[in-house]
Order: sequence, then C-alpha cells, then structure tokens
Amino acid sequence: MRPAGAPLPALAAVLALLAALLGGLTAAARPAHAESNGGVRIMPLGDSITDGYNVPGGYRADLWQYLAADGHLDDFVGSAANGPARLGDHDHEGHPGWRIDEIDARADAWVRAAAPRTVLLHIGTNDIVQNRDPAGAPARLSLLIDRITTAAPGADLFVSDLVPLADPVLESRAAPYNAAVPGVVDTWAGRGRRVHFVPMHGALTTSDLADGVHPTGGGYARMAARWYAALVSSPVTRWEAENPAYATVHHADLPGTPTASGGAKAGHIDYADSSLEYRINAPYTGTYRMYVRAGNGMGTWCSHLLTVGGGPATTVAHPPLGWDEWSLRGLDVRLVQGANTLRFTRGDCYAEIDAVDFATLGAPAPWI
Repeated sequence: MRPAGAPLPALAAVLALLAALLGGLTAAARPAHAESNGGVRIMPLGDSITDGYNVPGGYRADLWQYLAADGHLDDFVGSAANGPARLGDHDHEGHPGWRIDEIDARADAWVRAAAPRTVLLHIGTNDIVQNRDPAGAPARLSLLIDRITTAAPGADLFVSDLVPLADPVLESRAAPYNAAVPGVVDTWAGRGRRVHFVPMHGALTTSDLADGVHPTGGGYARMAARWYAALVSSPVTRWEAENPAYATVHHADLPGTPTASGGAKAGHIDYADSSLEYRINAPYTGTYRMYVRAGNGMGTWCSHLLTVGGGPATTVAHPPLGWDEWSLRGLDVRLVQGANTLRFTRGDCYAEIDAVDFATLGAPAPWI
C-alpha cells in the first residue's frame, strides 16, 4: 500500500512532452537491443505511445502480462528496447515524435530484419499534433500497410485508430483520420492482405491522458486490454475496484494512483474481515477467463482468496513486482447467467487489486 510517485513539475512535464513529440529522445537514451524469449514474434510499432512515453513500457507491459497469464510464449521484437521489470521482453519499434511517413521510410528494413509474425500498429498522432497534412494521413497509412504486409506477407497486421486527444482542436483534426482507418484496413483486407482493425479510440477517454496526448499508466492498461481483446478475438471487459456501481470494499480502502486503470485501487485488504466484493452480471452460464490486475510490494509472493457465489475459496497469488507495478493473473471461473458475487479476502501477506477483467474462452490464435 504505497502512494504513486509525485508528478513531474509543470515546466518539466511540458519540456518532456515537447521532446517526445519532436523526437527528442536520442538513440543514446535508448537501451541496447534487449532479450529474445523465443515463441511468436510480435512487433509493437508506432511513435512515443508505443515507446511508452510518460510510463516506461507503455501498453507493452500489461500486454505482456496478459500473454504470460494465458501461457503464451512470445518474443517482442524491434530495434529499440525499454520498459520495467514486469515487461518480460523489452524490444519494440516505437519512435517518439515520428509521423507515418517517417515510419514508412524505415518499416521495410525493420520488418525484414525482425521477421515478426504479428505487428501492432498505432500511428498518426504526430501527423495530427504537428499538423502535417492531416487530410493526407489516411493515404500515407495505406502506403505503410502495403509496405509492411509486402515485407512480411505471412504476418498479421493489427492497425488501430488513435487514442483520444484532450485538445478539442487536435481531436477534431484527428476525427477524419480515425473515421478513415477502418476503411483503409478493409481495403487491404479485401485484397487478401492479413490486416485487422482494432478500435482503440473508444477504449480510452481524455481522463486517461497524462498530458493531453500520452496515456497515464491506467490509460496504457486500457490500451493493452484492447490489443489483447483483438489478439484473442474476444471482448475483454474491465471491472474497476473503485466503481461503486458494482464493487464494494469492507474494512479496506481505495487509494488513488495514476497507474491504476481507473485512477484508484483497493488497498489494505489486510484483516480477517477485509474484502473487495464484485457484483458481476454474466451474459451466459459457463466458464470465463478472468484476469486479476494486482500489485505486491512485499518482496515475496502474496495472495488473495477468491470465492465465487459463496463457493470454495481459490488462492490467487501475485508476484512481488512492487507497489503499483501491476501483474495480471489469469484463472478460469464459472459464472451463472445474471448476477454473480465475487469476493476477494486476504490470503498470505498483503497485496492490492486494481481491477478484474473477463473474456470468453476461445481457440488459440496463431498470431500469439
């Protein structure tokens, strides 16, 4: 139960934002090429949002946690590398400040060198922010999709629209681009290219932005959930610990932190009568895949006890990654159609819960 670090002073935040938007992170600031873990090769490709500006690792950290929670063996690939310890593979192809045309100029070489099986593309923010011919951005995206899928014809390319922008002028400038992205993707899919659209804009709101452009830790977590939903071809629904519409804490609290996906977490579930209780409405009776986003700074594995509908308790254990260094633990739970009660109580030592996610079970996807 530790508070998140204090935000950067306003001036430092502004200078850092300008550096990211204008490509101010130099090659010397990037770590050397990171580890290769084998398995399906996934290339996160884009600008500073892929790099993880403001939150090291960005969406890649939670995405890795989802993959690991389901036992997938994957290898993130790219010429850059950074991120926290909870990100099991730090490689990526995110370039702060770069526009679509700048990514396009290098994409062929990057893709041929890394040979990805899967590419995750979020690009276009700098075309909008820099006001570099935003009307021509969909055409430039089309050229980039052609280049990537030509360089890696056996890969699946997942292309998203842009996360929201807080400035109304920028958001209105981005709107035509976001509206055009699905059609651009459909055009190439209709030509036999293995390309898929991912609706990212609706996954976040402006409250999920740290500086009006880049997501908070919670915003990146929502991006990861949307990427993972596309990869497993199932909606991933999130239930926040602090939302009183369906969650209640007893003899515990809800401290705020920007790294939590909704801005707060359930902490101090420390006593015999402490609990976090969810009231989950399930669309059908059956088994669901559940992910628990939790933090543990105790230096050893800690756990919660989970009961579903008053049934026997299941232990959900959390690795000691640190407070606000979130892990995602996956388990299968059986719910009945309609109302269900899920209750977390203290297990061994102490841990915090940010949220739980639910997905339907599906067949393994070849791109992960």
